[in-house]
Amino acid sequence: MTKKPRFGSFVTSPGEGENTTPEQGAPTPAALVPEPGPAAPVIPQAPAREERRAFSTRVRPSQKAALDAFVMDLKRAGWPISQEVVLEELLRLLQEDEQTRKTITSRLTQRLL
Repeated sequence: MTKKPRFGSFVTSPGEGENTTPEQGAPTPAALVPEPGPAAPVIPQAPAREERRAFSTRVRPSQKAALDAFVMDLKRAGWPISQEVVLEELLRLLQEDEQTRKTITSRLTQRLL
C-alpha cells in the first residue's frame, strides 16, 4: 500500500520539504504565531454607591427657576439629568476644587460686609 501525498506535497517537490530552513521560505514556529493585537482597554472599577439622604432647603424662586431651566436645557439636549444630579455635582465641585471654594467664599463674604 502506498501513502497518499500530503497537502503540502504539491507545493514542494518530493524530498525538498524535509530539511527546509527558514532561508528557503518554510515558516518557522514563531512565524505561525499571530502577532498580539492592541491591548484591551482597561475598565475602571465602579465607585461604591453611597447612601442618599433627603436634602430639603428653601431657596429663592429665581434661583430655583435657574436650576429648573438648566436641567430642562440638559434634558432637551438628550441628557437624562435630574436636579439632584446637578446639585450633587455642584457640591462635589465645592468639595474638590480650591478655586471654586475661594470664589464662593469671596462672594459670600462680600455680601455680608
